[in-house]
Amino acid sequence: MKAYNVKKLSYRDELARKNRLFFILKLAGFFTALVALVGGGVYFLFFTDKLEIKDITINGLETFDRDLVMVEINKQFDHEKFGYLHTQRNIIFFDGNALEANLLSRNPVLKTVRVGKKLSHQLTVDILERKPAGIWCAGSECRYFDAEMQTWGPAARSSGFLLLTVEDNRPREDFAIDADFFRAIHEASANLPGPTVKSVVIPENSFDEFRIYTDKDFYLIFSLGASIKNQLEVLKIFLEEKMKDPPPAGGFNPQYIDLRIEGRVYFK
Repeated sequence: MKAYNVKKLSYRDELARKNRLFFILKLAGFFTALVALVGGGVYFLFFTDKLEIKDITINGLETFDRDLVMVEINKQFDHEKFGYLHTQRNIIFFDGNALEANLLSRNPVLKTVRVGKKLSHQLTVDILERKPAGIWCAGSECRYFDAEMQTWGPAARSSGFLLLTVEDNRPREDFAIDADFFRAIHEASANLPGPTVKSVVIPENSFDEFRIYTDKDFYLIFSLGASIKNQLEVLKIFLEEKMKDPPPAGGFNPQYIDLRIEGRVYFK
């Protein structure tokens, strides 16, 4: 038979209880400190103005309304996390990428948007607007367009020389710029020898034809079926030859010059 020391066992039990109590108190203290730290951090970040966005600078605006930028910013400010935390008001947590994407997707006139943040209160929005290369009209609708074929609007029809106006008279179901016509019109109008471009018309029944109206009394007929570069070179030679000839009464004053046939010029 084995003998046990009861006093020794009682001492060990008491020591184990004390160790467990110490561990529980230590664990409780740790969690209390953790809750206090997290709670203090949340309070500091979202319930004080220490990191709140207060200074908003918007650069680069020319025609775009500043209020429209502020509308998007305020939408993010009003977003609530967990139903009550306005995290987007904090300069650290503000989602600049989301603001950039929202502004660009909803406002095609904007070419680039860059959002910068500087502690502890400053938000900077740098904007680059698209530069209109002209006005494209289809039916009753007109929109600005740029060199990248991006459209925005609406725009008022123009008959002056400040902006190129393209009248696309072909029937259509929706507004869309024809890429083939766009490239050809851009090349022809940018490199036209002599006359100044006033407007461009794509006739209603056109398959590959467009007309350039100039500051002269005649218009020019181009075709997508032939090289625009070659048509321009033929036009340049033709006009130079006409300028060499002694002008008859009234000078060279045709109704139109037709360049659609490769290497030839027809006029009336």
